[in-house]
Amino acid sequence: MVFPKDELVPAFAFYLVSDEGEPSMRLVDVPDVDAAKTWAMNAIRYGSLHTIRFWDGVRVIEVKRPAMRQPRQKPSDAEERGKRMIAMKAKGMKQREIAAAFGISIGRVRDVMSREELRAREEAIQINRAALSGRADNVLRYSVIEPEADPAERDRLLPERVATLTSGKIMNVGNSGKVTLAEIEAWLWERGLCLSDDI
Repeated sequence: MVFPKDELVPAFAFYLVSDEGEPSMRLVDVPDVDAAKTWAMNAIRYGSLHTIRFWDGVRVIEVKRPAMRQPRQKPSDAEERGKRMIAMKAKGMKQREIAAAFGISIGRVRDVMSREELRAREEAIQINRAALSGRADNVLRYSVIEPEADPAERDRLLPERVATLTSGKIMNVGNSGKVTLAEIEAWLWERGLCLSDDI
């Protein structure tokens, strides 16, 4: 098929690296680099592929299956204590009785319960952010500009904004490392996105 000069569809050369067997090459017509990344992610997800490298005419871009995310660690004792206190209050216990059961002051019971209630509300509103560890969340808070006042809207836009970051930019943030980078890559992968390439 021959396209008029102003209607050319870009073709990308894909180098497919499978988990077993020999690598192969394929030429795919897609409209732009983002569509090429999407094609590569789908090919990796639904094929037995580990990595796909494609050439956009200027540079080689690599899309690879990230390492599996580690399950979130079990809640800390403080989180468990807050949940137990809220459950005790729901059963009709007074704060004085809860304080006596835990051996702390009534004021401390109020603090722990209010912090746990706030955390539960934030997790319900910010589903994407709640799936991240504390360290990965802090790295992204430092790396991504979020001008919206509405937390739900910020959370909805977070994966797209993180996808504009590069691995180098994430690694340059203090307290970030290979484990944090791998977690963020896997988190994006679960949402059908991947990091931008270092130029």
